[in-house]
Amino acid sequence: MAESLISKAACIADLKAMTKTRIPKFAFEYLAGGCNDENTLRQNRRALDQVFLQPQYLTNPHSASLATELLGQKYSAPFGVAPLGLSGLIWPRAAEFQALAAREANIPYILSTLASTSIERAAECAGENFWFQLYPPSDLAIRKDLMARAEAVNCTHLVVTIDVPAAGRRPKDIRNGLAVPPKISLNSIAQTMARPAWAMATARQGMPQFASMMPYMKDVSNLREVANYIRTTLKDVVDFPMLQQLREQWTGKLIVKGVLSVADAQKALEAGADAIIVSNHGGRQLDAARPSVTALEEIVAALGDKIVVMVDSGVESGPDIARFLAQGAKMVFAGRAFMYGVGAFGQPGAAHSIELLRSELLQVMEQLRCPTPAGLPGYLL
Repeated sequence: MAESLISKAACIADLKAMTKTRIPKFAFEYLAGGCNDENTLRQNRRALDQVFLQPQYLTNPHSASLATELLGQKYSAPFGVAPLGLSGLIWPRAAEFQALAAREANIPYILSTLASTSIERAAECAGENFWFQLYPPSDLAIRKDLMARAEAVNCTHLVVTIDVPAAGRRPKDIRNGLAVPPKISLNSIAQTMARPAWAMATARQGMPQFASMMPYMKDVSNLREVANYIRTTLKDVVDFPMLQQLREQWTGKLIVKGVLSVADAQKALEAGADAIIVSNHGGRQLDAARPSVTALEEIVAALGDKIVVMVDSGVESGPDIARFLAQGAKMVFAGRAFMYGVGAFGQPGAAHSIELLRSELLQVMEQLRCPTPAGLPGYLL
């Protein structure tokens, strides 16, 4: 871990605080905020804080290893980078920086359909660690082409998100002009001018765009038309028949993201999914959703021996990752935590955030006297 960075940011909370001072308010609130009253955002934190781990001190000493095997691939840690749309709003080329860092650290990287980096560029950066998250477009030709592009860059993991049948209502984004269509106001201009490093970096790179979707936007010429195109094109609700169809069309691993119930987990299994990601979308879609860690416990108990169960939503530290793993998750994904690294330091921050979580998780396991991530359920109190 670079000493110059660790002295400035020793944990994810430090990165978050630094990001808040480096990017405009509208960008920070887009990243950190949740929907409606942000109740689910708070409940994710409270539920994780109620998960306790029990050390086993008087046992034979073990050296802990974070090495993890998942879906036929070996990774150096049991956590990965979750998808985040319009990533370039936080910092130009953020998705590229994260993909490169994930490849170097040998952890999974998931690119959002709505990221500011294209499928092709992200795959070039992430290599074998590249996963693609699909919001299935209503246009079948576009849907088929997105999947073909992912396959063409040797992507073997397709993540289908099912928990956005309606657009999340986020008052902070609405007030900041990040509604559809987006609005530029005197307030947003003032916020930008107050963050000169972000403004200059964005000016050099250009305003963030939905890079993977750009080839299909041949008749759009401004932000309003782009926003309306995305809103009307990515509108299909993922139901059971569509999931079955996607399974037939995709030859690699199919992962269903956004599962919060045993019933949906069972349907994903019946549709032929290889894995699920238990998730409440980081508190950004339903403000009455149960915490991911609570749903995880129930789903693992019911189906953990039949399908690979992963999780996201609420990760802020290595102990949080350990809590999720102790509840039976095979892989834990974080979105905001990694993006705070880029927001705070640019490209070096991508690797720094990964190293922070890696070091924290390793310390927890050594403190518990737990040798492997797979062994953490045995330390759940």
